[in-house]
Amino acid sequence: MALWLDHKIFGNGFGLGSPFFDQRYYWLVDTSNGRQKGRGTLYTFMGGFGAQLHSRQWRHPKPGERRRLAGREFVAFRSSRRWLRVEVAWSMADAPSTSNIDDLNAAIRSLKKDLDSGVTRP
Repeated sequence: MALWLDHKIFGNGFGLGSPFFDQRYYWLVDTSNGRQKGRGTLYTFMGGFGAQLHSRQWRHPKPGERRRLAGREFVAFRSSRRWLRVEVAWSMADAPSTSNIDDLNAAIRSLKKDLDSGVTRP
């Protein structure tokens, strides 16, 4: 992974990617095929109702690609190329139905709490 390139393109707290110096990066491992086979990637959190995590990678994800991150199942929501890298938005696949907005808000808050604590579920 080219971390220095991500900081140049997407911001490192001094650029457009993080204009208020408050962007947090989370190193999460995809455990869908076991922890030993999973590789870590930097993700950022965005607590919206569409996508909750964002990553930067070299290629677009395969259609319907799923990852197990922080003990939850995520599916690729959208992707777009920006410079040499691809920004991918990931949405919780096992999130509660949108018909019950309170449960969905609670699930998003729980994800944020788990990410900030540094302790993630298997």
